[in-house]
Amino acid sequence: MAGYRDQRARAGHEKSAAAHGVATVAAVAAVAADPARGVGPLDVDATTRSLVRSLERWGMGGAEAGNLVGLLHGLRPVRGGWSIHEIEHLRFLRALADGGRIEP
Repeated sequence: MAGYRDQRARAGHEKSAAAHGVATVAAVAAVAADPARGVGPLDVDATTRSLVRSLERWGMGGAEAGNLVGLLHGLRPVRGGWSIHEIEHLRFLRALADGGRIEP
């Protein structure tokens, strides 16, 4: 059971993350659960382009959406964000390496 101090620390962290434009998982889930926004839940099996576009419709910036989708594909976030083309290219290269067609 979390104490009062832990709850305040967590609340302060969430406020500072929101102030810096960083989306938390809870924030993304809250947006996805809001039927008034007219956007359905995020389909993680969708294409990279549709994932990024869905996150942008939810109000995320392009760099933030690219980083989040990149993170889903095992890429570390970068300062400028991942572009759709970069994510797709790295996924393509990973598929070639996993298939033994190129050396990793």
